[in-house]
Amino acid sequence: MATNPSVSFMNLRYLHYLRLVIEHGSFAAAAQAGGVSQPAISHGMKQLQRQFDTPLFMASGRRLLPTEAALQAAQKSVDLAERVDAIAVKRATPVHRDTLRVGVTPSAALVCGPALHAGWCEGHPRRRLDLFSADEGRMLAGLQGGELDLVISPLPRGHGAAGLTCQPLYQITPLAYARRGHPLARAQSLVELQAASWAIVGPSVSGPVHVLQEAFAIRRMRPPRVAASCPDFASLLHLMAHTDLLGVLPHPALLDSAPKGQFVPLRLRETLPLYEMHLFTRTRSRRPVEAVIAALQQALLKNAS
Repeated sequence: MATNPSVSFMNLRYLHYLRLVIEHGSFAAAAQAGGVSQPAISHGMKQLQRQFDTPLFMASGRRLLPTEAALQAAQKSVDLAERVDAIAVKRATPVHRDTLRVGVTPSAALVCGPALHAGWCEGHPRRRLDLFSADEGRMLAGLQGGELDLVISPLPRGHGAAGLTCQPLYQITPLAYARRGHPLARAQSLVELQAASWAIVGPSVSGPVHVLQEAFAIRRMRPPRVAASCPDFASLLHLMAHTDLLGVLPHPALLDSAPKGQFVPLRLRETLPLYEMHLFTRTRSRRPVEAVIAALQQALLKNAS
């Protein structure tokens, strides 16, 4: 039975690490997925364990199995993190009828930003577009609470948010990239990349971090080594251009900011897992977003043709 742990930002970080360990089964895999060091995960779990009078994990071979106390703490921490994030978004973005507030993943901000601006702002000089990025669960909580008007993101696992409408928007076909002249630029299989180091944009719930992990996991290969975590794709590309780090890009539009030909896609025999981006709206929204959605869909259709 757990004690009543005090809520602090440090505890929220440790609870995030707890969810990573539960999902990935070990400290090492959790560190890879979260873009942090394994000692950071281990330290966080030790600190968190001190606040519980029952074990959080039981060893089963090489995997750590969560106890009931761990599962309950993880579930409550998701709800708490979403409420904290929703409060922060609400304080940072006072409601204004001329402002459209859209939650987007970093890649969706680049792919959809121009169309969102055109659909909302063009012809309306007083209007403003505000884009926010967080993990999918927190953005959807903000949408439910009225702090956001739209969300563009992958469909989270176990999605069942009440009061929201969801529709497929476009499919993501992620590819692995390297700088031109990279020693592995001609690699043709994931097997050749087992010793490579990767840079990611993260941590993220469903984006390229998980695509990369899953590509190796489904082939029973050891997890890829994540050597750097970046806040956005611009910094990811800059890092890749000056190192031997590899990266995964979910959309070719992300290369627009880089010099032409600076990066090359790896022509791998194996395909990386595909996923869809979805558009989420409130079922009973009072905002006039139909024109924005129509402009967005038209622009995506045009770019796909």
